[in-house]
Amino acid sequence: MKAFSLIFLLMLSCAFSSCADEDVSMSRAPQLDSAMSSDYSRAASSYAPEIEYSKGLSESRVQVNGNLSLEVQNVSTALEQIKAVVIQYGGKITSSDSGDSFSRYANVSALIPRESLYELIDAVKDISAKVTNENISSNDVTEEFVDVEAKLNVMKQTELRFISLLSETTNIEEVMIVERELMRLRGEIDSLEGRLQYLSRTTDNSVLNIYMVEEISIAGSGWSFFDSLDKSVRSLVSFSKHVANFLIGVIVFSPILIVALVVVLLIYKYGKKYIPRRNK
Repeated sequence: MKAFSLIFLLMLSCAFSSCADEDVSMSRAPQLDSAMSSDYSRAASSYAPEIEYSKGLSESRVQVNGNLSLEVQNVSTALEQIKAVVIQYGGKITSSDSGDSFSRYANVSALIPRESLYELIDAVKDISAKVTNENISSNDVTEEFVDVEAKLNVMKQTELRFISLLSETTNIEEVMIVERELMRLRGEIDSLEGRLQYLSRTTDNSVLNIYMVEEISIAGSGWSFFDSLDKSVRSLVSFSKHVANFLIGVIVFSPILIVALVVVLLIYKYGKKYIPRRNK
Protein backbone atom coordinates (compact mmCIF):
# COMPACT_ATOMS: atom_id res chain seq x y z
CA MET A 1 0.00 0.00 0.00
CA LYS A 2 1.09 3.58 -0.61
CA ALA A 3 0.53 4.59 2.97
CA PHE A 4 2.57 1.69 4.28
CA SER A 5 5.43 2.54 1.93
CA LEU A 6 5.62 6.17 3.02
CA ILE A 7 5.24 5.34 6.72
CA PHE A 8 7.98 2.73 6.47
CA LEU A 9 10.39 5.12 4.79
CA LEU A 10 9.69 7.85 7.33
CA MET A 11 10.41 5.46 10.18
CA LEU A 12 13.68 4.33 8.57
CA SER A 13 14.91 7.85 7.86
CA CYS A 14 14.16 9.00 11.40
CA ALA A 15 15.79 5.93 12.92
CA PHE A 16 19.06 6.37 11.02
CA SER A 17 19.26 10.15 11.46
CA SER A 18 18.51 9.94 15.23
CA CYS A 19 16.39 13.07 15.10
CA ALA A 20 12.76 12.38 14.17
CA ASP A 21 10.76 15.29 12.77
CA GLU A 22 7.75 16.06 14.98
CA ASP A 23 5.86 17.49 12.00
CA VAL A 24 5.89 14.09 10.31
CA SER A 25 3.89 12.08 12.84
CA MET A 26 2.31 8.68 12.50
CA SER A 27 -1.09 10.13 13.32
CA ARG A 28 -1.13 11.96 9.99
CA ALA A 29 -0.05 9.04 7.86
CA PRO A 30 -3.47 7.30 7.77
CA GLN A 31 -4.84 10.40 6.03
CA LEU A 32 -2.76 9.63 2.94
CA ASP A 33 -4.48 8.31 -0.12
CA SER A 34 -5.02 4.56 0.37
CA ALA A 35 -5.07 4.04 -3.39
CA MET A 36 -1.32 4.43 -3.90
CA SER A 37 0.16 2.15 -6.51
CA SER A 38 1.57 -1.22 -5.51
CA ASP A 39 4.98 -0.06 -6.77
CA TYR A 40 5.48 1.96 -3.58
CA SER A 41 4.58 -1.02 -1.49
CA ARG A 42 7.11 -3.17 -3.31
CA ALA A 43 9.73 -0.44 -2.92
CA ALA A 44 9.13 -0.25 0.82
CA SER A 45 8.99 -3.97 1.40
CA SER A 46 12.20 -4.47 -0.54
CA TYR A 47 13.98 -1.63 1.27
CA ALA A 48 17.06 -3.01 2.93
CA PRO A 49 19.97 -0.57 2.92
CA GLU A 50 23.00 -2.19 1.42
CA ILE A 51 25.99 -0.18 2.58
CA GLU A 52 28.95 -0.32 0.25
CA TYR A 53 31.95 0.21 2.46
CA SER A 54 34.86 1.89 0.77
CA LYS A 55 38.33 0.43 0.78
CA GLY A 56 39.33 3.07 3.32
CA LEU A 57 37.08 1.49 5.95
CA SER A 58 39.41 -1.48 6.27
CA GLU A 59 42.28 0.87 7.06
CA SER A 60 42.94 2.54 10.38
CA ARG A 61 42.23 6.24 10.63
CA VAL A 62 44.62 7.94 13.04
CA GLN A 63 45.27 11.65 13.56
CA VAL A 64 49.00 12.19 14.17
CA ASN A 65 50.49 15.61 15.01
CA GLY A 66 53.84 16.79 16.37
CA ASN A 67 55.47 19.61 18.33
CA LEU A 68 59.16 20.55 18.35
CA SER A 69 61.08 23.09 20.43
CA LEU A 70 64.55 23.90 19.14
CA GLU A 71 67.59 26.04 19.67
CA VAL A 72 69.25 27.28 16.49
CA GLN A 73 72.34 29.33 15.72
CA ASN A 74 70.46 31.79 13.52
CA VAL A 75 66.66 32.01 13.45
CA SER A 76 66.38 33.64 10.01
CA THR A 77 68.59 31.04 8.36
CA ALA A 78 66.88 28.14 10.12
CA LEU A 79 63.45 29.48 9.17
CA GLU A 80 64.32 29.53 5.48
CA GLN A 81 65.80 26.03 5.69
CA ILE A 82 62.69 24.66 7.41
CA LYS A 83 60.40 26.21 4.79
CA ALA A 84 62.43 24.56 2.05
CA VAL A 85 62.35 21.16 3.79
CA VAL A 86 58.58 21.34 4.31
CA ILE A 87 58.05 21.96 0.59
CA GLN A 88 60.49 19.16 -0.21
CA TYR A 89 58.31 16.65 1.68
CA GLY A 90 55.10 17.79 0.00
CA GLY A 91 53.85 20.05 2.78
CA LYS A 92 53.10 23.74 3.17
CA ILE A 93 53.55 26.42 5.81
CA THR A 94 50.17 27.37 7.30
CA SER A 95 51.42 30.04 9.71
CA SER A 96 54.70 31.70 10.67
CA ASP A 97 55.73 34.50 13.01
CA SER A 98 58.98 35.71 14.52
CA GLY A 99 60.18 38.35 16.95
CA ASP A 100 62.88 39.48 19.31
CA SER A 101 62.34 39.72 23.08
CA PHE A 102 65.11 38.30 25.23
CA SER A 103 66.44 36.55 22.13
CA ARG A 104 65.23 36.03 18.57
CA TYR A 105 62.51 33.41 18.14
CA ALA A 106 60.11 32.04 15.52
CA ASN A 107 56.94 29.91 15.45
CA VAL A 108 56.10 27.80 12.40
CA SER A 109 53.11 25.52 11.69
CA ALA A 110 53.37 23.12 8.76
CA LEU A 111 50.75 20.87 7.15
CA ILE A 112 52.41 17.70 5.88
CA PRO A 113 51.25 14.33 4.48
CA ARG A 114 51.06 11.94 7.43
CA GLU A 115 53.44 9.43 5.88
CA SER A 116 56.14 12.13 5.65
CA LEU A 117 55.78 13.47 9.20
CA TYR A 118 58.60 11.50 10.83
CA GLU A 119 61.00 12.20 7.95
CA LEU A 120 60.25 15.91 8.25
CA ILE A 121 60.85 15.82 12.01
CA ASP A 122 64.26 14.21 11.48
CA ALA A 123 65.15 16.81 8.83
CA VAL A 124 64.14 19.71 11.09
CA LYS A 125 66.12 18.25 13.99
CA ASP A 126 69.21 18.14 11.76
CA ILE A 127 68.83 21.88 11.13
CA SER A 128 68.74 22.72 14.84
CA ALA A 129 71.64 23.01 17.25
CA LYS A 130 69.66 21.45 20.10
CA VAL A 131 66.21 19.85 20.55
CA THR A 132 64.74 21.03 23.85
CA ASN A 133 61.35 19.30 23.50
CA GLU A 134 59.72 16.79 21.14
CA ASN A 135 56.14 15.60 21.35
CA ILE A 136 54.06 13.43 18.99
CA SER A 137 50.37 12.84 19.72
CA SER A 138 47.96 10.42 18.04
CA ASN A 139 44.19 9.92 18.12
CA ASP A 140 42.49 6.86 16.59
CA VAL A 141 39.22 7.91 14.91
CA THR A 142 38.67 4.72 12.90
CA GLU A 143 35.48 3.81 14.76
CA GLU A 144 33.98 7.27 14.27
CA PHE A 145 34.98 7.29 10.59
CA VAL A 146 33.27 3.93 9.95
CA ASP A 147 30.15 5.00 11.84
CA VAL A 148 29.84 8.33 10.00
CA GLU A 149 30.34 6.75 6.58
CA ALA A 150 27.78 4.02 7.33
CA LYS A 151 25.20 6.60 8.40
CA LEU A 152 25.96 8.69 5.33
CA ASN A 153 25.36 5.75 2.97
CA VAL A 154 22.06 4.93 4.66
CA MET A 155 20.96 8.57 4.48
CA LYS A 156 21.74 8.78 0.77
CA GLN A 157 19.83 5.60 -0.02
CA THR A 158 16.87 6.82 2.03
CA GLU A 159 16.98 10.11 0.15
CA LEU A 160 16.78 8.26 -3.17
CA ARG A 161 13.71 6.38 -1.95
CA PHE A 162 11.95 9.61 -1.06
CA ILE A 163 12.90 11.17 -4.40
CA SER A 164 11.34 8.16 -6.11
CA LEU A 165 8.13 8.63 -4.12
CA LEU A 166 8.11 12.35 -4.86
CA SER A 167 8.33 11.78 -8.60
CA GLU A 168 5.38 9.38 -8.61
CA THR A 169 2.88 10.86 -6.15
CA THR A 170 0.36 13.55 -7.11
CA ASN A 171 -1.26 14.09 -3.72
CA ILE A 172 -0.35 17.58 -2.45
CA GLU A 173 -0.29 16.59 1.21
CA GLU A 174 1.98 13.63 0.48
CA VAL A 175 4.26 15.84 -1.62
CA MET A 176 4.61 18.33 1.26
CA ILE A 177 5.43 15.57 3.74
CA VAL A 178 8.02 13.99 1.46
CA GLU A 179 9.63 17.34 0.59
CA ARG A 180 9.88 18.25 4.26
CA GLU A 181 11.56 14.93 4.98
CA LEU A 182 13.92 15.39 2.02
CA MET A 183 15.02 18.77 3.37
CA ARG A 184 15.75 17.24 6.76
CA LEU A 185 17.65 14.37 5.17
CA ARG A 186 19.72 16.75 3.03
CA GLY A 187 20.72 18.71 6.14
CA GLU A 188 21.82 15.49 7.86
CA ILE A 189 23.72 14.37 4.75
CA ASP A 190 25.58 17.70 4.45
CA SER A 191 26.54 17.53 8.13
CA LEU A 192 27.82 13.96 7.85
CA GLU A 193 29.73 14.75 4.65
CA GLY A 194 31.41 17.69 6.36
CA ARG A 195 32.44 15.54 9.31
CA LEU A 196 33.73 12.81 6.99
CA GLN A 197 35.80 15.31 5.02
CA TYR A 198 37.29 16.68 8.25
CA LEU A 199 38.22 13.20 9.49
CA SER A 200 39.74 12.32 6.11
CA ARG A 201 41.73 15.56 5.95
CA THR A 202 43.08 15.29 9.51
CA THR A 203 44.05 11.63 9.15
CA ASP A 204 45.62 11.98 5.70
CA ASN A 205 47.67 14.98 6.85
CA SER A 206 49.57 15.94 9.99
CA VAL A 207 50.37 19.27 11.62
CA LEU A 208 53.90 19.96 12.88
CA ASN A 209 54.30 22.97 15.17
CA ILE A 210 57.89 24.23 15.48
CA TYR A 211 59.16 26.73 18.03
CA MET A 212 62.76 27.85 17.65
CA VAL A 213 64.90 30.24 19.65
CA GLU A 214 68.35 31.57 18.95
CA GLU A 215 71.23 30.37 21.10
CA ILE A 216 72.60 32.94 23.55
CA SER A 217 76.37 33.30 23.75
CA ILE A 218 77.80 33.47 27.30
CA ALA A 219 79.94 36.49 26.44
CA GLY A 220 77.17 38.07 24.44
CA SER A 221 77.34 39.00 20.79
CA GLY A 222 79.93 41.65 19.87
CA TRP A 223 81.21 42.15 23.45
CA SER A 224 84.41 44.18 23.80
CA PHE A 225 86.40 45.22 26.89
CA PHE A 226 87.15 48.67 25.50
CA ASP A 227 83.51 49.24 24.53
CA SER A 228 82.47 48.32 28.05
CA LEU A 229 85.14 50.62 29.53
CA ASP A 230 84.05 53.46 27.28
CA LYS A 231 80.40 53.06 28.37
CA SER A 232 81.44 53.05 32.03
CA VAL A 233 83.49 56.26 31.64
CA ARG A 234 80.60 57.95 29.85
CA SER A 235 78.25 56.94 32.68
CA LEU A 236 80.70 58.35 35.28
CA VAL A 237 81.00 61.65 33.42
CA SER A 238 77.23 61.92 33.14
CA PHE A 239 76.83 61.26 36.88
CA SER A 240 79.49 63.89 37.69
CA LYS A 241 77.67 66.46 35.58
CA HIS A 242 74.42 65.87 37.48
CA VAL A 243 76.21 66.23 40.85
CA ALA A 244 77.95 69.45 39.71
CA ASN A 245 74.65 70.91 38.49
CA PHE A 246 73.08 70.17 41.86
CA LEU A 247 75.90 71.85 43.82
CA ILE A 248 75.84 74.91 41.57
CA GLY A 249 72.12 75.24 42.12
CA VAL A 250 72.58 75.09 45.91
CA ILE A 251 75.27 77.82 45.80
CA VAL A 252 73.18 80.10 43.58
CA PHE A 253 70.06 79.85 45.71
CA SER A 254 71.84 79.78 49.10
CA PRO A 255 71.35 83.58 49.85
CA ILE A 256 67.63 83.24 49.37
CA LEU A 257 67.57 80.11 51.50
CA ILE A 258 69.58 81.85 54.26
CA VAL A 259 67.26 84.89 54.33
CA ALA A 260 64.21 82.64 54.47
CA LEU A 261 65.74 80.66 57.32
CA VAL A 262 66.53 83.85 59.33
CA VAL A 263 62.96 85.11 58.90
CA VAL A 264 61.54 81.81 60.13
CA LEU A 265 63.82 81.85 63.21
CA LEU A 266 62.90 85.48 64.10
CA ILE A 267 59.20 84.75 63.80
CA TYR A 268 59.58 81.71 65.98
CA LYS A 269 61.66 83.57 68.62
CA TYR A 270 59.56 86.74 69.02
CA GLY A 271 56.29 85.00 68.42
CA LYS A 272 57.03 82.68 71.32
CA LYS A 273 57.55 85.67 73.68
CA TYR A 274 54.53 87.60 72.47
CA ILE A 275 52.00 84.83 72.85
CA PRO A 276 52.51 84.28 76.66
CA ARG A 277 52.25 88.08 77.41
CA ARG A 278 49.00 88.32 75.52
CA ASN A 279 47.56 85.44 77.46
CA LYS A 280 48.33 87.21 80.76
